[in-house]
Amino acid sequence: MVLQKDAASDPLKTRKLQNISSVCRKASMADIIFLVDGSWSIGTKNFKIMQDLLYTIVNGFDIGQDKIRVGMIQYSDVPYTEFLLNAYYNKNDILQKIQKLHYKGGGTKTGQSLQFMLENHFVTSAGSRKEEGVPQIAVVLTKGQAEDNVQNPATAIKNAGITLYTIGIKGSALSELQEMASEPADKHVYEVEDFASLQGLSYSILQVLCTTLEEITGPATQVAHGMS
Repeated sequence: MVLQKDAASDPLKTRKLQNISSVCRKASMADIIFLVDGSWSIGTKNFKIMQDLLYTIVNGFDIGQDKIRVGMIQYSDVPYTEFLLNAYYNKNDILQKIQKLHYKGGGTKTGQSLQFMLENHFVTSAGSRKEEGVPQIAVVLTKGQAEDNVQNPATAIKNAGITLYTIGIKGSALSELQEMASEPADKHVYEVEDFASLQGLSYSILQVLCTTLEEITGPATQVAHGMS
């Protein structure tokens, strides 16, 4: 895809991808759910840019039933499950699903969607391995300011032991992004000026996610490798 073309034409980017891939192989276990803004504030063209960002990030993960699992929700007036954590254990299946996402449009009910994610995705029946001690991570990608309260559901998510990252495109309220995200904000909140800048952020996001997971799961991963 575009990722391969860019990497081939940019030696520095190729080295970055190689380094990230190395880190992500060490970060062997996590449940990661993306909550993606599909409201009218995005637009069809920009939604495609968001798809490219998601594609790049997921392509850097070591996906598998006993490795990194990914789930996704698109939200606007209401949240919509694109796929659960236990829907796909093959990376190519997830990448194809991301490419085929259908932009829905509507309002920006971020708070309602955060609550939906907590109650319907970060649960054992949906593939969450929280009870097994696997790191739980949520990534919110948004442009518009929420039309409802985000503080209570975001607090509930963090209190449940889920690490929450927020990515905002100009037009989002920085204070709202910070309110939703885990602390410290400088490690969990990302904001870009426009959609054109979003793809360049993908490598930074991927590096942060994989490095965080390596720090959390590193010892367990080393034991597992030693036993194999």
